[in-house]
Amino acid sequence: MEKNIIISTLVLLTIASQSIAQEKERILAEADVKNLFEKKFYWGITGNQYWGKIRGDNLPNEYFGKPCLGTNLKVEYYPISFIGASVGFGIQQRGSGIITTDNSGGSFTHPWEQPQYDGDSTYRRRLRFNTLEVPITLLLRTPKDIIKGVRLSAAVGVAYVKTMRVNDVFLVVEDGYHQDQVVTKDYLASDLPLQLSFGTDINAGDTGILQVHFVYTRGNKNVFASNQGDGQLITYGFRLSWLY
Repeated sequence: MEKNIIISTLVLLTIASQSIAQEKERILAEADVKNLFEKKFYWGITGNQYWGKIRGDNLPNEYFGKPCLGTNLKVEYYPISFIGASVGFGIQQRGSGIITTDNSGGSFTHPWEQPQYDGDSTYRRRLRFNTLEVPITLLLRTPKDIIKGVRLSAAVGVAYVKTMRVNDVFLVVEDGYHQDQVVTKDYLASDLPLQLSFGTDINAGDTGILQVHFVYTRGNKNVFASNQGDGQLITYGFRLSWLY
């Protein structure tokens, strides 16, 4: 009788230990965060905060960088975990500021004077390029995390740019009636600039990839359609992407 009790107890302990081991494996499997870097296909949206400027030789004006906002939808495909390709489509403002001659000393020097379109150098004049863009790039990413859940990434390629409209705007902040001229015909209709970017891909668990990149784009053609000078339109700044 005592022998049967011992055997039954050993059997129950064996079954219990197996059940505990299986439950432990299940809990560990559920707690394991999905590694999104093993995915092949991603899609998502970007927010772009760039600065734009015209650079080159024999320019008709002195230019400075102006803020340029934009957004893209894009897809990424990684046949290998560290090499892939990307295609995007979106809208992006480009352009440059123009420094004008200060003839009056500015509104703070002579507040009773109305600034003229060509008479104030307080960085009020802007060229605003409203463009559509289609970036096509080769993607590179470190095969392993540099720290847990974070990998370095970079992209190189081109971005087809179609200029929809160009406005030459002088900001009259005193009364809010800005002087605005449409000058689309004076500037390049399309371009195929070089685009480079680098930054980090951050694994946000099973929700998505947060990508933070510094982006540089430089035009390949003379931005001036008429004989104003020889310059290229560049943009540089940061892109924040959320990819699924």
